[in-house]
Amino acid sequence: MGLLAACGRHILPPPLADAPPVRSGKPATEVVRPDPAAPSPRPAPPDARSRKEPTPAPRALPDDPIVSSPWAEEQKVEERVGWWLDFWQTRASDRFKRALVRMGRYEDFIDAEIAARGLPPSLRYLPVIEAGYYPLAVSPAGAAGLWQFMPATARWLGLDITPLVDQRFDPYAATPLALDFLAELQKQFGSWFLTLAAYNGGPGRLERAIREHGGGAPRDDDMFLRIRHRLPAETRDFIPKFLAAARVANDPAAYGLGGLVKDAPWTFDEVMVEGAASIDVVAIAAGAPEEEVRDLNGQLVLGLTPAGSSTLVRVPKGSGSGFGERLAAIPVGQRVTFTSHRVAAGETLSHIARNYRVSVAELRAANPDVEPRRMQIGTRLVVPRTGPALRAVPSGGNGEKRLANPPPADSERVYRVKRGDTLWLIARLYEVELERLLAHNGLEAGTTIRPGDEIRIPPGG
Repeated sequence: MGLLAACGRHILPPPLADAPPVRSGKPATEVVRPDPAAPSPRPAPPDARSRKEPTPAPRALPDDPIVSSPWAEEQKVEERVGWWLDFWQTRASDRFKRALVRMGRYEDFIDAEIAARGLPPSLRYLPVIEAGYYPLAVSPAGAAGLWQFMPATARWLGLDITPLVDQRFDPYAATPLALDFLAELQKQFGSWFLTLAAYNGGPGRLERAIREHGGGAPRDDDMFLRIRHRLPAETRDFIPKFLAAARVANDPAAYGLGGLVKDAPWTFDEVMVEGAASIDVVAIAAGAPEEEVRDLNGQLVLGLTPAGSSTLVRVPKGSGSGFGERLAAIPVGQRVTFTSHRVAAGETLSHIARNYRVSVAELRAANPDVEPRRMQIGTRLVVPRTGPALRAVPSGGNGEKRLANPPPADSERVYRVKRGDTLWLIARLYEVELERLLAHNGLEAGTTIRPGDEIRIPPGG
């Protein structure tokens, strides 16, 4: 996909023991054995008689040292695996199915990156338990993206996090670095159970647990069982949770989740945008639906490329041809159709609208989810910019109907709302005053519109 060419292969800075944890959970009360001073007896590997056979038997992943580890069926591990299997087959079955459907968008890319590094194939299921394969997922602790990186970890690995760009939300940038990180952890700990525990809880914490409670035993999957009672509850349960997810995701029909139709793999062209441009302008230059361009570029957290730099942007497959020429035809001053404002103490919508020389109605229409009387300090508002419509883009080629605004009409037209639309955007598209559009439809500026709603465009728009 051109990702590594854009990002480069990143060499992880040593030492890994000082790396921040991938994500942060609340520390749990430690569970201490009856005699903490006594060495923990090393359990014998489970044999055929002591194993708890799952029902139904899972379809095996070939050559996978994680799911095929004999310690994966140790009694306490298997008990927790069983709990997670039941959870995803019952209470969370819809959530798990949605994750598998979304997985189809990225699995070919992730499988190729895993294979290129010779890593276990089951790692393809790590984003299932981390983020439900939703690239914009954010945890209460602030971890984000498919791989749930905390900001410090992401920056340490080399991902950009700025007010405009957060590459944790970019699966194609974050995946190679996440897998490189896992490969380095495996070199350090020598066991995939330990590696996954370090990925979740941090390599420094795991090193301390091994040093203080490992008893000098080899660093293998059994070591995880020796020290797991000294790890936070989230990390302690991370390996059983992953094992259960791998079983279900590898053979969903066997666990009552059959009939799934995965999303098709996302394909795209990569183009360079010089300077600042908002997503709607990029979509116009690409001749592509704005929603698709927005979905492909979740890393642009405000839907805006940074000024003063070149930004790699993805557009739907086939729409990259001629993009540069069409973007160049749009005057620089018209490439950003909004700005962003963070609400300060004492500010009201009226005050903000006056400062930006827009009407309160336009400001409310651009921010339909904001309740004016409950607006909090720090709330980020989209502020529309006034100015001529984008008519400079040459027609022809892909998306010809998308490249220019509809001509004025003498009769009323009807517009069907799409995802991401606001009343302000519709008014702008048809070059009609927002107040006139609202009055024609009997609406107020803060009215919420939903996909499928019909908006009547007054004559002469």
